This record gives sequence, structure tokens and C-alpha cells, in this order.
Amino acid sequence: MQKISLLPERPAVCLVTEELPGVGGCGGIGAAFHELALLLAARGALVDILFCPLSPLSDAEMVRLQEKFREKSIKISFLDMNRYVDGPVSHERRAYAVYRQIEAARRYDFIHFHDYKGLGFFCVNAKKQGLAFETSLLVVQLHGPTRWTIEANKTFFVHEDQLKIDHLERVSIRNADYVVSPSAYLVQWLRENGFELPPVERVVVLKNVCSNIVRELQADTMGAGSGPVTDLVMFARHEDRKGFAVFCDALDRLDGFLAGRNIGVTFMGKFGMVDSQPSGVYLIDRSRKWSFGCKVRTGCDRSGVAAYLASLRAPMVVVPSPFENSPYTVLETVAIGVPLISSVDGGGPELLEPDYPGLCEIEAAALAQKIRWAIENGLEAPRAAQSLGEIEDAWLEFHRQQVKPRKPGKTRQPKVAFAITHYERPSKLVDALISVVRQSYSNIEIILVDDGSRSEATINALAQLEPFISRIGARLIRRENGYLGAARNTALAATDAEYICFLDDDDYAFPNLIEHLVEAAVATDADVINCLNSFMPESNRPELIAGLGGAEPKVCYVPIAGPLSIAVSENSLGAATALIRTSALRSIGGYTEIKSVGHEDYELFLRMLQAGMKIEIVPKPLYLYEVGRPSMLSRTSMVKNFRRCFDACELPPDSPVARDLLSLILGKKVAVDAHNRLWWQYSLLPTSDLRHQLMSHSLSREDALSLLIRLAQSEGNQRIAMAFAEDLRSSTAPRHEFEDGDLVSLHVQAARPCESTVPIYDPRLADIKLEAALGRGDLALDKLIGFVKDTRSLAQDFYQVAFEVLRRTDSSVHVAQYRELNLALSSKRVPKAQVLDARVLLASLEYMSGRSVPVNALREIVAADEAAYLSMYADVANAVDAGLIGRGAEHYALFGLREGRGGFDSIGRIASILQDCKLDVGADDLIEVACRP
Repeated sequence: MQKISLLPERPAVCLVTEELPGVGGCGGIGAAFHELALLLAARGALVDILFCPLSPLSDAEMVRLQEKFREKSIKISFLDMNRYVDGPVSHERRAYAVYRQIEAARRYDFIHFHDYKGLGFFCVNAKKQGLAFETSLLVVQLHGPTRWTIEANKTFFVHEDQLKIDHLERVSIRNADYVVSPSAYLVQWLRENGFELPPVERVVVLKNVCSNIVRELQADTMGAGSGPVTDLVMFARHEDRKGFAVFCDALDRLDGFLAGRNIGVTFMGKFGMVDSQPSGVYLIDRSRKWSFGCKVRTGCDRSGVAAYLASLRAPMVVVPSPFENSPYTVLETVAIGVPLISSVDGGGPELLEPDYPGLCEIEAAALAQKIRWAIENGLEAPRAAQSLGEIEDAWLEFHRQQVKPRKPGKTRQPKVAFAITHYERPSKLVDALISVVRQSYSNIEIILVDDGSRSEATINALAQLEPFISRIGARLIRRENGYLGAARNTALAATDAEYICFLDDDDYAFPNLIEHLVEAAVATDADVINCLNSFMPESNRPELIAGLGGAEPKVCYVPIAGPLSIAVSENSLGAATALIRTSALRSIGGYTEIKSVGHEDYELFLRMLQAGMKIEIVPKPLYLYEVGRPSMLSRTSMVKNFRRCFDACELPPDSPVARDLLSLILGKKVAVDAHNRLWWQYSLLPTSDLRHQLMSHSLSREDALSLLIRLAQSEGNQRIAMAFAEDLRSSTAPRHEFEDGDLVSLHVQAARPCESTVPIYDPRLADIKLEAALGRGDLALDKLIGFVKDTRSLAQDFYQVAFEVLRRTDSSVHVAQYRELNLALSSKRVPKAQVLDARVLLASLEYMSGRSVPVNALREIVAADEAAYLSMYADVANAVDAGLIGRGAEHYALFGLREGRGGFDSIGRIASILQDCKLDVGADDLIEVACRP
């Protein structure tokens, strides 16, 4: 069969993703986009990836990825949010930066986004508004939006950001040109749960491309074992929503049955939270009474999973997640070719041959019954519902379609009232008026409302400006001071225009402000078209105004026109300068008029949203917003300002918005209460210290395993302790996830890859430090040795404590302990930033243990100290360059010490420690040893 080629069309495709295999945590999204990129590039498409990782990448990692994808004829670029946005990272700012970066790139025929986190929000809106991407098809691929995850798993919203993300995702799905889902199940779920989708002909079910994954897995396994089941392997993250607790409930029912047949159980997948507690601790508690053998594998990548399954004689996989969209765990099990038990619900069954007998309801009794039946009756491995070639061809055909740009039609030019409200700032008013005159849109009526300026200087200035105001065709309306709401209502009453746009007298409109807002209004028929702005510090006002017309400036405030559940407490709807349909504004009574209270624009947009009116955000900064001076908001009461918006809220108790707010309130409370309850429950146990440490979210996997081993041993659960220990011993990190040189061995000769860890504070260090301070060096040294043996990762605080302990010991008494500590330390690996501290400690221990002189370690330390010394003293560096002295270390030993020059701090620390331990060794002695040929 001839393969489909894209060479005739040569479509340009951009894939926008925050996940890619081999970079941090990567799930199904990264796998799906990576596989699609490889397929399209291999068949002739021009493929770019815009990678939007949650954590910044190092320069070396970016170069590695560029080289890796270049080999596959794929160009990868990286989201540069700081280029377009000021302020902290947020989901809406990321979506805006994605729009700016893609808009500035080459023209694409297809642009793909994943639904999760709504990275395509501003792109799909810009196309809908007629502002960009006219010749591109914008595709949103469904993987599982936030609301689906929450509702399908019967949990709560726990943070305001989740409600924002839900809004970004909903709008992205609604406004996409195409929605592509790997399962019909998720499409149906979205429709049943209030999501708006494109027309039915633009909602397509295409299974995720998986050809490379399947080939890799089949190569790794080289055929699966057969015969009576020897091992049950749970293949899922250790979380509530993945069915971990239900699987444990089923094992309780199967304990005797599994033990009688000598069937072991493996828990394959990353650690998570189960019933609000760490999954490893949960497993210790649940496994106490099990009589079958247990294994744990928490660090395997896809190849590791395949290799592990291949090592078992006759495994059977259980994927106990009740609902999934299109789970890669199921797909990978099919590729490996082992029997599978999975959920009858969700999108998983669509990946399998019809009527596969391994499916069941994910409920304890049903799951236990299915596992027993499968073992007794010899369940066969499943076959895929669709071949790899069929999946590939469907995606290739999708990308062969031609993009049809909209036919140009006659664009409406509705009349717009451009209204400036003014109070006591005539000099800035002139700038605002000039910015109105410079508008590229012609059908404008200019209205200037002076809100009761009283000073003689302002009154005289307005009188002098009246000829200018008349010459530009503007009307000046004077009124008694009533604050912004009243001033804007005055402008509204004075116009018959279809739309009105307000500008404060200290702001400055870009020339295309009205043109872009009208274009979006005509395209979307929205009642309010808001936009972004760029901050204009008062001190830089002249320069910023003069510099308009260059590069599009950065933005800070990024509104998203909703959702109402967030808008009731935070203005996510936009600032005051917006295009508003005058009939809509009049229908809700215009602005409320409350003197000495701000937030009149926020309250207005809130009332309009509650009334069902449409608000759109043009993703462009279209005016300069002055900051850096006292403003009305800073001079008015924050309480009264927000009370104004609160009084405008009218949320029916049975509305989806009210339900979301209740979910958020309950979710926050439940999260806090569950954590506090667990902390208290753990506090009642003898092993409370270990359990409390395991509640930390900053633990690395290796630290967690080390603590779990100690906890299981302390509580007498030796079986699961051995399982954790085996997992710790067998773990190896994929080399490509770490930069060369990021981690180094404490032992000079050692060199093996190791996982990066996050240093955490350990209260045991404080106890050791106290023993040393009280003069109990012998006890402190013993505790230090125990700490090192029990800890995989050594925090920065460790070295300072270790040095203090050594200073309280005696080299004639503690030699055996020095050697034991040295041996425990030499197998550790630490971040590069801590390597000097680590080597100083090891070198000191080598000397103090009397075994040998640590020449290699001293050379490393001296080399680092010498580089710093030469950079400090130009005369020494010049003497070395001229050949007057051999090296910087030699100068320091012969002259620098006597001259009182600083430098060689690390060598000095070693000498100081040795002298405190009654060893007569000076810094010059150490340098002399290191410099020997």
C-alpha cells in the first residue's frame, strides 16, 4: 500500500505544546504532539514546534532540543514570555505571549494547540475577530480539559486559576476552526456538560498517532511471556483519579487467591496523593495484611516499563482508572502484547478490539471478580481497534485539505463616539485629543466632557483650547463634578452613534485603536470589545508617546473577558477604554453614578456579563495607560470600590456560576482541613516525624523512597520496605533529562547519572548542630553518620553543620568514625554549586582518618581557588603569564600568605578544620601537596 505524502501540498504546521518527551514531567499531551510532529515531518510537511514549558530551560537544554529535532527536519522554538509581557507568570499571560510569538512567525497552514491550559485562547479569538490567521486553520486537540478532570473524578476547584483555565479552555474549544479528539467519549462528555463546540462537521475523532511509541515498545519487549499469570501489574499514577484506592480494595478481596497462586503485585507509576495523603504512606498502611509479594516501580519511563514487563514470565496489566480520554497506558499495554484489565467506561475501550473481555466497571467487587476470572481463564492480550497505518493516514488526509480564506466583503463602518472625560489635567488632555485626531478610522464623533474642573488655571486653559477643540470637530460639554460614571453617562446621552469608546484624559490612544475595535465588533457582534494597554509611567510619558509606531510594546494587565465566577472578585473583564454598543449600554441604565467611589468600569462590565451580553478582548495593546502617580483608585477606598461591584452581583443560587464559586470555597476548605487532619492523625503515631516529612511536596522521588523505607521498617512492614528499597536500587534516570555537569560525584573518580533533587530542610540537622554546640562531638559525629546514610540528597545546610561537628572531634580518637563518614559520603552526588563544600569535607576526612593524603581532591580544590586568586590579583596573573613564577598557588604559598593577601579560602578551611582536630597542617602544606608533579 502506497504511503500518503504531503510533499505536493507541503503544508506549514505549527504545534504549540507545554509538554515534550524527555523534558521534565511529560504525559499524554507531549507524547501525542511529538508523535504527530514526527509523522508530518517525515511525510513532507514543514513542521515547527512552539514549546511552552512551565519551567525555564537552560541554554544547553534548548540547544540539545534544537539539535534533536533538526535531525528530524523539525524546527523548535521556545516561548519567550518576557519579550511580550511584564509581571509574574500567569496562564492568561502565557496565552497572550503564544499569540504574539506565532503572529510574528511565518504563515502557517495549520496551528495545533492542546485544550489543556488554553494556550490557543488569544489566537482563536484573534482569528474570530478578523485580526489574524485568515489563511490558517486553528486546531484544538482534546486531551482532557480541567473541568472534565474535576467532574469526572468528583473533586473540587481548589484555586481561582483553575476557573480561569476552564474559561480559557472553553473559549479555545468553542472558537477553534477544528476540534480533534482521540475519543468520541470526550466529545460526548463536553456536549453533555455545557461546552460549546464548532459545527459537527468540524469536530473530528482521530486517535493519537503512536507509531514510534509502538515500535519502540515492541523492540524493547521482543515478545511477551505466556502461560499462567505470575505477576499483576497496576499501571497508572498513584492517585485517586487513577483508581489506586479501588485497586487496593480489590486486592484486599483477592489476597488469599493471589498468595495461593504465588502471584506478585507490582505498583507501576509515579507517586501522587491518595485519599489526601502521600501514596507511598497509603500503600504502607494498606499493605500490612497482604500476604502476596509486592513490588514498586515509580521511576520508569516508557522503555523502562517495557523492559520490566519483559522481565516477568507472564504478567497481566491492570489500568484501574475509571474514566480516561485515550489513555497511553492502554495503548502501551496493547503494543507490548500482554493481557489487560481496564475500565469499560471512558475512551479507553475505543482503542481496543470490539468486545474485548478484559473490560469492567472500576469498582472494588467488579474489579476483583474480573481479575480472578482473567487469571483463572487465561485472558488473552488485546488487539488494537485501528492499525498504525490507518491512524497515520487519517491524520495525513486531515492535513491535505486546503485552507479557504474568507471572501472579502464590504466592511461596515458604524459611527463611533470617541468620548474623553476630563478633570483638572488640561496639559495631558491635549495629548489625548491629538491621539483621537490621529485615528485611522474615519467615522468618529469626538466628545469631550469636562467633569466640573474648578481651578482657574484649568478653566483658562480650556477656554484657550476651545478653538482647537472646534477645529478638530469635537464638542466640549461642561458639567458639575459627578465623577467618572456621571461624566460618561453625559457623553452617552449626547450621541446617536452605534458605538461609544471612552478614553481617560491622561491616556493616549494608538492610531489603530478604533479601527481594530470596530473590526472585531463587526466580526463577532459582541456588545463590548475591550483590548490590552501598555503602561506609561508619568516620568516617561513624552518618550513613550514619541516612540509610538515602533515595536509593539509589552503589556502587563491581560484580561480574558470572564469567567463570571472570577469576575465577581477580580477584574478579568478589562479596563475602561473599550468599544461599547450604545444600545446595550443604555439597556442596563448606563454607568452607576456614585461620587468618590471607583471601579465604575469594572462594575459596568460585570453587570453586562451578568445580563448575558458578549465581551471580547482584542489581544493587542491599543493605548497607553498612565501609571506612576496618584490616581482616582489610589485616592478612593478599596473597600467601597469593591463593595460597588459586590452590590452589582446577582447570582441565582442554582446557576453554574454559583456552583463553581461554591466548589471553589469548599475545595479550598477541604484541602486545608484534609491536610490538617492528616497532620494531626500522623502526630498520634510513634513515626510521626517520618510521616510529616513525607507530606512535603518538595521531596524528590529518591528522598521520598528513602523516607518510605525507614517508615516501613519502623512500623514493621518489611515486605513493602523491601519493595521500596528495590525500587530505589533499580532506579536510573534517563540521561537526556539532565545537563552534563549539573550533578557531580563527591568521589573524584565516580561518574554515573543521577536524578536531580530539590534540597529540603531537615530538622535532624538542627539536632546534630545542638549536640556539637554542647560539646558532645562524639554523639554529634555518630548522628551525622546516620544522617548521611539515611539521606539521598544533601542540602546546603548539611556542610556547615558537618564542619562544625568535625571541629568538635579529636583526630586521635575518632578515626574509625571519620572513615565511616567518608565512605558514606563518597557515593553521594550533589549539585555543582555544592561541589567545593563537598570536596573540602572529603579531603578533611581523608586527612583525619589517616588513610592517605587526598592528592586528587586537593588538586581540584586548589585549581578552583587558584582561578579565583588570579582574577583577584592582576600583578600575580601578569607574573604567571610572563613566566616569572610558575603558578598562582605557588605565589600564594611563598608570598601571598606573608603579604596578607586573601584567597584560597577552601584550602584555608581544610587547614582550619585539621588544626581544630589537633593536626598540624597548614594551608601552605596542602598547596605543596597539590602542586607536586
